[in-house]
Amino acid sequence: MQPLFLHPRDLDIAAPHLFWAAPPDDALLESLATLGQTTPALVVETGGRPILAAGSRRAAALRERRGTALCALAVSLDGPPDADEADDRDAAITPAVRLGLFYLASNLGRTVTDAMAVAAGRYFAAESSSIDDALRLAGPYLFAPDDRRGRLLAQWLALPPTLDALLASGHVPLGSAGLLAALPPETLDALLPLLSSVRWSRGSLSGALTWLGEAARLAGEPAGVLLARSGATELLGRGLSPNDLTAGVLAALRRLRYPALTTLEARFTALSRELARGSRVKVKPSQGFESDAVTLEITVKSPDELAKAAADIAAMAFSPVLPKLLTVAHDDGPGSEPDAGPGAGPDGGPTA
Repeated sequence: MQPLFLHPRDLDIAAPHLFWAAPPDDALLESLATLGQTTPALVVETGGRPILAAGSRRAAALRERRGTALCALAVSLDGPPDADEADDRDAAITPAVRLGLFYLASNLGRTVTDAMAVAAGRYFAAESSSIDDALRLAGPYLFAPDDRRGRLLAQWLALPPTLDALLASGHVPLGSAGLLAALPPETLDALLPLLSSVRWSRGSLSGALTWLGEAARLAGEPAGVLLARSGATELLGRGLSPNDLTAGVLAALRRLRYPALTTLEARFTALSRELARGSRVKVKPSQGFESDAVTLEITVKSPDELAKAAADIAAMAFSPVLPKLLTVAHDDGPGSEPDAGPGAGPDGGPTA
């Protein structure tokens, strides 16, 4: 096979099948300057302008080196020369799909991130009759046979492409594909400001969506309407740290699902701080506020600290705050019991 020498500016380095194309990094530039081009690009000869099948970073780098040609090898879009060896389905592979496969094959051994897998999946899905067909062709180049990301990728490709940027930026993980795919389009649209502002784990997003969905079912209102009332989106412009923003958004959505329980928690927190002020004692409520009892916890490192804690506990027995704390679940009268509902765990969160 004879190499071809082409002017790199004669080639399209941003064609759709070059779905991982990126500017050349310093390591590649240094290698080209020191050793020259050591790996040929792949091109398809068309009788006119050649099609770059692989090697976009090399071509982009050589564009900046005046007078330097790109060394390339020609490949064919006609498929295997022996048709008897080709699977019937593979014999019908379109030129666009074959270009994508050439590109994947040239990148074998490269670490494929979730965002890269989605970019490849989008290309093949657009050029195939179904997502299953697309992954049958591209999957072996992207994942090991037992890699569960193949299943997650299929779920993600059912989502709007606008979400791909959130995956690439690290705001939403590939593992959340099934959760997001189960949402009605209007709910997904309403959630976009939160999805693009908080860095979600699959667990935190699962909890948030569970609370929002259950609150909407109990209220008989659209999830987007409840979300607008929750106060979660109002936190986005306050300049909070990433951790504080995540905690605030989750608290707002949990409060939406469990208003009575979160009100009790807030009241208990305020009273317990007042009761234990100046001491090492931690005051905790009964599970789910199911009984009029509290648990006192102390950590001591010396006899003196233990004596001090004992004195503090003795003083708490005479505090006017203690009776309020013990009956905190009764302060609102009838209907103030902690929230319950489908999926509720003992702490007011979703069950596993």
